[in-house]
Amino acid sequence: MLESLSIATGAFKGLDPLIIALIIIIAWFVLLYVLAKKSILEKLKMSLMGPFIMWKTVRGRKFLDRLAKPKRFWKIFGDFSVALCIIIMILLTAFLIWSATLVPSIPRESAPRPELLLGVPGLNPIIPIGYGILGLVVAIVFHEFFHGILARVAKVRLQSLGVLLFIVPIGAFVEPDEDELKKLPRRKRARLFAAGPTINILLALLFAVIFSSVMMSSVRPGHEGVGITEIYMENSPAEQAGLVPGMIIFSANGTNITNLGEFVLAMDRTTPGQDIEIKTYFRGEERVHNITLAASEDGRAIIGVRLMTVTTAYFHPIEGAGYFGGVERSILYYVFLPFLSMPPTQEPLTDFYVIEGPWSSIPASMFWVLAASVYWIFWINIMLGATNVLPAVPLDGGYIFRDGLDKVIERLKKDMKPERREVIVRNVSYALALTILALILWQVVGPYLF
Repeated sequence: MLESLSIATGAFKGLDPLIIALIIIIAWFVLLYVLAKKSILEKLKMSLMGPFIMWKTVRGRKFLDRLAKPKRFWKIFGDFSVALCIIIMILLTAFLIWSATLVPSIPRESAPRPELLLGVPGLNPIIPIGYGILGLVVAIVFHEFFHGILARVAKVRLQSLGVLLFIVPIGAFVEPDEDELKKLPRRKRARLFAAGPTINILLALLFAVIFSSVMMSSVRPGHEGVGITEIYMENSPAEQAGLVPGMIIFSANGTNITNLGEFVLAMDRTTPGQDIEIKTYFRGEERVHNITLAASEDGRAIIGVRLMTVTTAYFHPIEGAGYFGGVERSILYYVFLPFLSMPPTQEPLTDFYVIEGPWSSIPASMFWVLAASVYWIFWINIMLGATNVLPAVPLDGGYIFRDGLDKVIERLKKDMKPERREVIVRNVSYALALTILALILWQVVGPYLF
């Protein structure tokens, strides 16, 4: 059996991750076809919804009924959720419009890749499969769970609850009675739609606090300097001198280095072909490397590495405000670290830091696994919550916008027939949804048009 596993594993070595993901997805669709053809899903009380398997049950409805009993609390929570979603909806839409104006200045090589638009672990290269699935399960379960609670507060019957599978379990769902949902007053329906994204955003804030204040407060740089994140040149001076990702450069050509700016200035005082001494720190040891500098395309002296300043500012969105030039920029860095190829809890970045305090009593590898789990639960929740408040049907924000628009038109045009109002609301909602989609796709396509 071990030999067979080794052969199977070896067959995937060298394959592009996207090709592996494609093979797995094709195998999944073949499995779905076989299960549906032989009516196996029906026997297991499962059904298909596109590429997903839905396992429906009526268990859990009484539990949701008990949770929904403090109706006054949930109504306050629902109103808070609607207000929060509207504020974030406006901010995100403005951000998309602002980002669209910057697209003409983005070089083609820096354009976002299409797969980055997908929030699917394994298909999106920045989301680790294991941590991504964990974060997605937590986010979807709470998202649907709170939809269910607010549905019961509004006395909407739940036809079923269940689990959603796409190769692996990716979450849960609740299925409210559609007819009863349509008959709800707009305010109650808005509460129901807003509850899901709101709990995702609140969970993101909770796990951000756990990550930054509870866990990463015990982490400090192993040494001042700049960390090597990647060696990008084949047979580079760095590689020949024994430098590897995870090392911290704290001295270059006799100059002490504490940040990236100081390293750039030190290198500006050198020339290609010059021999210099570089001192590094790596896993508790200081080392000395003699390096012969190479030349870049524009004639500058280089060693062939990508670097980052070693600081804990990346882990603290509020405390890092001074380092990044403001709270807003610090929060953006905190959220966008995976997009910058700098997820803060994986090698080689973890080699830059040492663990102190109570957390030092557990193995460092275990600490970083726990920290990564917490960070990715934060990250998936903030992304899912933010995406769902966009004013684009069929997202939750799209339905909130549609009901809000319907209410505004009803007040402004009291003599308008409901049928006419419904047509206007539907057309405007779909037009806005297409606009939001176009703004997102513009980030990918736009740089290639200039």
